[in-house]
Amino acid sequence: MGIIFDWIAIPLAWLMKVIYGWIPNYFVTIFLFTLLMRLLMFPLSLKSQKMQADRARLAPRLERLQKKYAQDPKKLQEKQMALYEKEGVSMTGGCLPMLTQMVVLFGIISVIYSPVKHLTDVPDAVVSAAANAVSYNDVVLDEKNKDDYSADQIAAEQAKKNAGKVAVSKMKGYYKELYTLNNVEKFADEVKTSITAMEGYDEVKAQAYIDEMVALKKQFTIGSMSLLENPGTGGFGGISWLWLIPLISGLTALASSFITMQFQKAITSSEVKQPGQGCSNGMMMYMMPLFSLWISFSVPGGVGIYWICSNVIATVQSVILNKIYNPAKIRAQAEVEYEEKRRQKQEDKKRLAEARAREQRALAAELNEQKGKSDNKKKQTKKTVEEAAEPVSDDAEEKG
Repeated sequence: MGIIFDWIAIPLAWLMKVIYGWIPNYFVTIFLFTLLMRLLMFPLSLKSQKMQADRARLAPRLERLQKKYAQDPKKLQEKQMALYEKEGVSMTGGCLPMLTQMVVLFGIISVIYSPVKHLTDVPDAVVSAAANAVSYNDVVLDEKNKDDYSADQIAAEQAKKNAGKVAVSKMKGYYKELYTLNNVEKFADEVKTSITAMEGYDEVKAQAYIDEMVALKKQFTIGSMSLLENPGTGGFGGISWLWLIPLISGLTALASSFITMQFQKAITSSEVKQPGQGCSNGMMMYMMPLFSLWISFSVPGGVGIYWICSNVIATVQSVILNKIYNPAKIRAQAEVEYEEKRRQKQEDKKRLAEARAREQRALAAELNEQKGKSDNKKKQTKKTVEEAAEPVSDDAEEKG
């Protein structure tokens, strides 16, 4: 684990230890701890959901832009960015909550996979000594490296392997403590010898630490099976009820993916799809659950229990988030509002055109009226002129 994750794990470990002190059962503690962490991170999840809903609100207009500028990607990008800016929607606004959740998630993993370190008072040095006592050096047994070791060294490591110890290559990373717990009781004498070989540790202290680790190990034991074992050990010849753990893990992951995909399905129009969208949806729907299934067979069963708890809680959280901000409903509402605006705009244009037509007709009528008056005036003037130009008759002269 990185230093940053170890630092994050410190307060998380304290919280988990408090829960464990209240309910001294590892798996109940895992469930409550996972639930509490989901609740604490809920505001971040809600913010991410809101950002997704905001993008869904713009989806109808974005899709129309895609149709309109399908042959001009540069113009399309400019129009999309302008729309996001106008509506105050950030393309990267949801990244920070997601990154924060990922960082916290790795801190949680550090706590979950290190029960001895975080739930007991056993020092790290003692855990390392115990890990050395229950493991063998598989590098020495590698055909490529045998020339680098003496026959006695190779024989000694082979004897450890034959005794059922764990390969050193498996004692690294997340599973070191889980494998150590699983074998500490079986190789208790060698573990005690390894601990007492360190300065400041006597047999009494060593035995006390061994007893503490054995007590924790018993919480992983159900009947004759231990949740510290890998369900996939032994292949089909080693089928046991432990196989239920990866199967349930895969099914809960599938359920979580299915529900998420159902909520996402209506966000993007079937008419406009991004390249590779169907492929990515298929991977999200099936590949991740299959990956979860495969991994759960190759890690200790206790890890699979954590993933099951996490999947179930994540599914419930997804339903709640979509009740608060449902992108599909928001998109549908945005579509209705957008169509209403378009209809209103068309009506406004129609009314404006009609008003202009009326103005033009009124103006034409006024012009015609003015022209008519002008023509009448001209006719009257012409008539007057003509009358004035007519010769005076004899009767008129006599009367005059």
